[in-house]
Amino acid sequence: MEKSSNDIFKTQVLGHPAGLFVLFFTEMWERFSYYGMRALLILFLVAKVSDGGWGWERSEAYALFGWYVMLVYFLPLLGGWVADNKWGHVKTVIVGAAIITLGHASMAIADLQIGFDLKFMFYVGLLLIVLGTGLFKPNMSSTVGKMYSTQSKKKDGAYTIFYMGVNSGAFIGTLLVGWIGETFSWSFGFGLAGIFMLFGLLQFYFARSIFGKEASMPKSKLVTDASSGKEIKVPFTSTDNVLTVIGGILAVTWIVEGITSVVTRGYHFLPQTFAGYDISVGFVMFLVSIVIFAYLGLSRLKRFEAVERDRLKVIFIIAFFVIFFWASFEQAGTTMNIFARDYTNRTLTDSWALIYKVIDFILSVAPMLVLTWVIFKLATVIIKKFPLTILFTSISFLIIWALVIFRVYDKVTGDTALVDTSWFQILNPIFIISLAPLYSKFWEKYKFSGPQKFFGGFTLLALGFGMLVLGASSIPPGAQTASVSMIWLILAFLFHTMGELSIAPVGLSYVSKLAPARMLGFIFGIWYLFIGLSGKLASIMAEYSDSIASEVGFSGFFLIFTIIPFIAGLAMLALNNPLKRLMHGIDK
Repeated sequence: MEKSSNDIFKTQVLGHPAGLFVLFFTEMWERFSYYGMRALLILFLVAKVSDGGWGWERSEAYALFGWYVMLVYFLPLLGGWVADNKWGHVKTVIVGAAIITLGHASMAIADLQIGFDLKFMFYVGLLLIVLGTGLFKPNMSSTVGKMYSTQSKKKDGAYTIFYMGVNSGAFIGTLLVGWIGETFSWSFGFGLAGIFMLFGLLQFYFARSIFGKEASMPKSKLVTDASSGKEIKVPFTSTDNVLTVIGGILAVTWIVEGITSVVTRGYHFLPQTFAGYDISVGFVMFLVSIVIFAYLGLSRLKRFEAVERDRLKVIFIIAFFVIFFWASFEQAGTTMNIFARDYTNRTLTDSWALIYKVIDFILSVAPMLVLTWVIFKLATVIIKKFPLTILFTSISFLIIWALVIFRVYDKVTGDTALVDTSWFQILNPIFIISLAPLYSKFWEKYKFSGPQKFFGGFTLLALGFGMLVLGASSIPPGAQTASVSMIWLILAFLFHTMGELSIAPVGLSYVSKLAPARMLGFIFGIWYLFIGLSGKLASIMAEYSDSIASEVGFSGFFLIFTIIPFIAGLAMLALNNPLKRLMHGIDK
């Protein structure tokens, strides 16, 4: 057993510490929040005012979505630092979950008619969700790692199970938030996510001791020198602090200017040309900040003990390549969402309508049965010690079951079968829930290295976009609507999911293995920072999708995301042996 000296980790559920499954369900509700938002945000912004939306242009909606996704992944750097230095992982998660809950409440009241305009509360809600997620996200992954030894053979499998929790929330959130938002009210959809985030907060809070003292306490700043056994320090110098402040100011100015231009729909407080070139001053400031932080990171790496330094190098190399994966993958929330709405045949009749209703019924009910069984297994182990955790988890699932049954009834009894645009977003999590156990066993049986797994993930992502290239080939350049078979989107999501399972949980596992324990939360924050950059890059590319599609069609646009990931995968494969040497035995 893992960490047998600590009795709290001896309590097992399905061969893993019971705390893993408390984290599973807590993360599930946070992902319910995030992916419910992901499914609705673009659709709400571009919907006509008469349909309750804001009537934005696609490029404007893509831009706001990009800033939202980027900041959701940027703020974990703050959350990791706070946990490592001030609060510990558990307290930071609790505060983050509370702030996310408040954020959804703010969004839900933004459309209330009380005599004055509350639209600003929508932006306040987005800001609170970003801040709360920043505190929450890196510390969930860190806490998983604290329950396993560095060399544990179960660690990759644990992160894959944890990733099932991520995608269970993504599935339920997209299924219900998307349906309620599109069918009944955008505000109801946004508010629903907050209700279940509150349940996640309560179930986590009342089981907080199950994770052990190590997850609750900030880490010492002392470093153990592997060669001498003596403790040394790697402090920030005055130069480091000055560079951090300068780089941070430049980056924050770029972010504030960009968000201001989106919220005001065009106002810029910085010049949009630099040295006679058509490039904004804000973007130049961002590029300078990147250079500053790259220099800061390299200079600090030199001060670490040799083994730690090499392992940190691996984390940064992998994180850099992950940008190319997520910049492509995140088209799911932008261009693929619009492709589903405007270019895919979503109206089914006759036998196809019946087939859809049967499949939708199975997809809606089967995962809920599995999750209910997992709750039962967890309850039998911890209910005596943590009854309130099981109580709030059970109540939340009773409500979810009621909503799922209502949705199924609405779909089955309907005269027509119109597939909701957001329905396609459930394919990714449902495929993950189905395939994750197979991947977990596969990684335990076959000893592929990290770079080899990443190559497989990039290749599968490229194949998914290849399906869209074929599906969109019949759409003429510049077309505003089309009626392409939905099979192409389904195949794309299948291949993308298989690629994600080779990248995301594996990446989390390697960060937890390679990062020094005293700064695990901070390193997870940096990992998510790279993912945030990829989210912003994804939205920038999406903003150009209409102009590219007008020239070469959507097929040509999706071809970009077929080529780039495959090249990145080949580069990772070429680095296999050098990276394994830098891991110093972690990836045997």
